[in-house]
Amino acid sequence: MALEVIPSGKALGAEIRGIDLSEGLNGDTLSAVNAAWLEHLVLLFRNQTIDDHQLLQMAENLGGSQATKSRDYYVKAGFTERSARLSAVPGISIISNLDDDGNPVALHAGSGSQELHWHTDNSYVENPPKGSILHALQTPQAGGGHTSFANQYLAYENLPDELKAKLPGLHILHDDSRNTAGGLRPTRVAAQARSEVTGPVHPLLRVHPETGKKALYLGRRYAWPSSHIVELDDNESEKLLNSLWSAASKPEITWTHSDWRPGDVLMWDNRCTLHARSKVDHTQAREMHRTLIKGEAIIAG
Repeated sequence: MALEVIPSGKALGAEIRGIDLSEGLNGDTLSAVNAAWLEHLVLLFRNQTIDDHQLLQMAENLGGSQATKSRDYYVKAGFTERSARLSAVPGISIISNLDDDGNPVALHAGSGSQELHWHTDNSYVENPPKGSILHALQTPQAGGGHTSFANQYLAYENLPDELKAKLPGLHILHDDSRNTAGGLRPTRVAAQARSEVTGPVHPLLRVHPETGKKALYLGRRYAWPSSHIVELDDNESEKLLNSLWSAASKPEITWTHSDWRPGDVLMWDNRCTLHARSKVDHTQAREMHRTLIKGEAIIAG
């Protein structure tokens, strides 16, 4: 069966058919998948039967794997590989609402069943991953957990010219103390002032190294002082971030994967997309395994 690309009809996203990921990506198939990825930003593969090592190998074939920084916090806090939070494979992250006994819950040390606001994966490290790959093991039956994506090329391109002119040379400090749901990571304490926020500084506007296109790179939005533009005072920073986050998540530049099934594999480009997750029914199990594709140094726009 030949590789088939089925666009979502939205601002991004496509389903790829005719590939068995357990056989690995190489040669012409790898080239075709990468080309489709650059065009559609998010790719969906249905009915895949792969294990964690094959998921990790997929990342290796697409540019190399990269361990998530959050693993370090769990290890430091004393979590073990028997925990529902910590994978036995360092390059794999467990994204689930299960407790250590395998039962779905509303809250735990990770994101649990909470809504996850718009964000980019691991922007809080010096060289963020260029992509993420998420493999569904257990999915709720009409129980939320929908994953939405927003095209950050279009977010930038649709800005008024006077707003675009303000962006070159501006940088955001990406707080490394909070998780995607906004909660503090294990062993961390809340910053009370800008000077207490830790994490890397990245350009607000970045150039995609493969397409050459400019995209907004906002990371995550937390309450002051966690999220701020380092060159601006608090009022100016908040005003500009409010405008940019509004532009970055407009419905017309989004697509939502609302029909998760076990065996789904979803990969997205963190260099030019944001993603979010709706709240999960905490009585239903949702378990995903994720790996990251190694990133390059960010090119400022």
